[in-house]
Amino acid sequence: MTSEGPDALVNILQKGCLSPENLLLKIGAEVMFTKNNLKEKFVNGTLGVVIGFSEFSNNPLVKTKIGETIEVLPMEWTIEENGKIRAKISQVPLRLAWAITVHKSQGMSMDAAIVDLSSVFEYGQGYVALSRVRRFSGLHIIGFNEKSFKVHPDVLLQDKIFHTQSEEAEDVFSKILTEKLSKMHNNFIISSGGKMKIKNKKKRKNSRKI
Repeated sequence: MTSEGPDALVNILQKGCLSPENLLLKIGAEVMFTKNNLKEKFVNGTLGVVIGFSEFSNNPLVKTKIGETIEVLPMEWTIEENGKIRAKISQVPLRLAWAITVHKSQGMSMDAAIVDLSSVFEYGQGYVALSRVRRFSGLHIIGFNEKSFKVHPDVLLQDKIFHTQSEEAEDVFSKILTEKLSKMHNNFIISSGGKMKIKNKKKRKNSRKI
């Protein structure tokens, strides 16, 4: 990893970067991308295997789970202030993907994962882990405990409040005349920056030739 800028800011970037300061790779290593790059067809959490290294740049060549082969170039993480870059770090956006903690996985979208929830100790931690995987077919659970799937009591209470408020709102709106309700809908669209299109339906008269 290379860096530029004040040490304090560089340290903040390094702590938030999932790629390690020193990245050691070999052919056959299971890796995970740590940054989004839609042009190169990978996002934070995309999984793959190192199949070689570029003959010219020595950058790793990674084959993703969907069969794409990508030469992974270094990318930058920056801190900006008033449009100017105060600090930046540069690293190949990869990390070894044999294992990762639930906390470190936040924000990722993974193709597949084997999840061990047997040591979950906080409400919502299990949800964070399970929701990282894009589809059920890529999710494998090998352990869980009594807290793995529990929701915080405050969240359950707030959910009941939302349901009650929703039912009350539904009751109020059901008593409003259709014409008035339609006008309210139109006003909401306009106040949100939208535009209303009025369609004029002209009745066509049928003409018969004798």
